[in-house]
Amino acid sequence: MIVVSNDPSLWPTINNSRQTSYANGSCRISSITQYLTMGSQLHTWLWWYTIWRQRWSLMTILYLGARYSGIPYIVYVRKAKEMEIC
Repeated sequence: MIVVSNDPSLWPTINNSRQTSYANGSCRISSITQYLTMGSQLHTWLWWYTIWRQRWSLMTILYLGARYSGIPYIVYVRKAKEMEIC
């Protein structure tokens, strides 16, 4: 039988662990979704014509930065967390 402690001093630790777990799960799902949908976005004619063939403006750069900067950031944060654990 599993013994569960009801010590109030452990509640902040348990709550923090649960929130970290939720954040990790949502980041993983977000990055998987980005990876799976990137191919369909990059290889359509509309994408090619509207983004790559026109002159690049500040809005184009901001859009691409906001859209695709999350994946390298998640990889960087994940590596930093793994280095802390070791």
